[in-house]
Amino acid sequence: MASVLSDIKNNNIAGIYLFYGGESFKKRNYKEQLKAAVTGGNLMNYSEFEGKDINWQAVYDAVVTMPFFAEKRLVVVENSGKFKAQKSDEGEKFHEEKTSSVLEKILQDIPGTTCLAFFEESAAKNRKAYKLAASKGVVCECSADTEEQLINWLARGFAREGKKVRKSTLQLMVERTGTEYDRLRSEFEKVISYAGERNEIEDSDILEITSESVESKVFEMLEAVCSKNVHMVLNKYYDMLANREHPLYILAMLRTHFRTLLQIAELTEAGLSAAETAKKAGKHEW
Repeated sequence: MASVLSDIKNNNIAGIYLFYGGESFKKRNYKEQLKAAVTGGNLMNYSEFEGKDINWQAVYDAVVTMPFFAEKRLVVVENSGKFKAQKSDEGEKFHEEKTSSVLEKILQDIPGTTCLAFFEESAAKNRKAYKLAASKGVVCECSADTEEQLINWLARGFAREGKKVRKSTLQLMVERTGTEYDRLRSEFEKVISYAGERNEIEDSDILEITSESVESKVFEMLEAVCSKNVHMVLNKYYDMLANREHPLYILAMLRTHFRTLLQIAELTEAGLSAAETAKKAGKHEW
C-alpha cells in the first residue's frame, strides 16, 4: 500500500489502476489521492462511472478525451463487477462477453494522457480484463491489515494528536472495535475528544468511550457458552438485541465463529504456525 501511495504522491502515475477487496477505507483513500494528484482540483479533467449497468461506450469516450490544460485526466470506474469470476448462466454470459469486449478495447487502447482507475469488490486473476490491467498498469488488493498494522496506524494517529498510549491499550481498542478502518477512525476520534487536554490514553478511556463491535460481543458470548456462563451469555445476547441486531444474524455469527474455531484447531493439529493458520483461515493472527 505504502509504495503505491508514495508513487501517486510523487506524481508517478500509472495509466491503469485496479484496486479491489473488501477494505473500503483503503480504496477511498487511493481514490482521493489519485484525484488530488491527477486533477489538482480541476474537475473538468475528471469522470466517474459506477454500477453494473455502466455505459462502456461513454467510458471509452471519456478515456480518449484529451485533458483540458493539464497533462492527464482521471477516469474512475467503481463496482462494475467486470473483474470478478464469470457466471455460468448463458444469458448473463452473453451480455458479459459483449460488454467485456468494450472494456478490453478500453484497456488495450488507453492513451498516455489518461489515468483509468477501477475500484472493485473482487477480482479474478484468470479474467482477461485482470490480466490486461496487471500487464499495463498497477493491481492492488485492498484487504484487511494485520493487528500490528492496525496498531501502528492508531499509534501514529495518537502521536499526531500529542497523546501517549501503551501498545496493550491499542490492542484493547482493536479487540473491542474490530478491524475496519472506518470504524476504528470513528472510535479514535471519540477517544481523542474524551481525553481532552490529557496527554495519555488509558485502558479506562477505551473501555469508557468505545463501543464493542458485534463481532467482539459474539466472540465474548461464544467464550461464555464454552465456559457455561449462562448469565454472561444472556447479558451479551440482550445487549445485542437492544442494539437492534437480528437474532438470526447473531446465530449466524455464532455459527461462523464455531466454524472458524474448528478450522483453526484442524490447521494447528496439522502443524501450521500461528501466522500460517491465520492466513489460511482468513483471520487476523490475534
